[in-house]
Amino acid sequence: MKHLLAAATFAAVFAAMPAGAQVVYTNDFDGGATTGPGVGVTIDNGGDTRGATTGTWNANGWKNNFLINTSVNPITTTEFSFTGLGSHTSVSLGGVLGLLDSWDSTNGSPAPDLLEVLINGSVVATLTANNASGSVVDAQGGNVIALYQQVDTNQFYSDTLVDFTGSSWATFAHTGSNLTVGFRAAGGGWQGGSDESWGLDNFSVTLNGNANGAVPEPATWAMMVMGFGAVGGALRSRRKATLRYA
Repeated sequence: MKHLLAAATFAAVFAAMPAGAQVVYTNDFDGGATTGPGVGVTIDNGGDTRGATTGTWNANGWKNNFLINTSVNPITTTEFSFTGLGSHTSVSLGGVLGLLDSWDSTNGSPAPDLLEVLINGSVVATLTANNASGSVVDAQGGNVIALYQQVDTNQFYSDTLVDFTGSSWATFAHTGSNLTVGFRAAGGGWQGGSDESWGLDNFSVTLNGNANGAVPEPATWAMMVMGFGAVGGALRSRRKATLRYA
């Protein structure tokens, strides 16, 4: 029984250990960007910021300042280009996207108003909201954390926020040392400027399947300690029993 207990304990410990994962980039757009060792990043069309309002969305990282893109004629893509990425099998993106001011969905007027996410130049997600008109809100699997709320200092129309962390498109197979992640407005109804815009906050990039970068979480360390303690206790009990019947 004690051998079974030990085996079960070890199984629980190793099951709790996370697959290798390494956060190689975070940016809260308050001057707090961090980059992993050896990783290079350049940002195109990402120099403007705006202030966020106070609300429940602050807990998801939409707070203080956020990146904003108001471009139109031409619409510009805000692109993050990464180099020097270490060994990995997939990438996970995290963050909050803001669909700000008078968005007219896919069926309002003028429409459509769209926000595209691109991985290495290919569109992987297309979001929309109906802050001003239309009936479609499409978060592409993300969590809508604010709907028809004033989440920024431009008090024009109400806004929509989507936390895309955990969305199916936000984790994808990738093994190369280079990566580009882009965000851009699209659609025939897009007016940009002070009329409508989009924002990004609390952006992160994580490499998965990177054994060299794996660092167990505090909870995992605790489970490991408990597991080793249980195994040690089982061995001590067995030793006492052996001495008693010797």
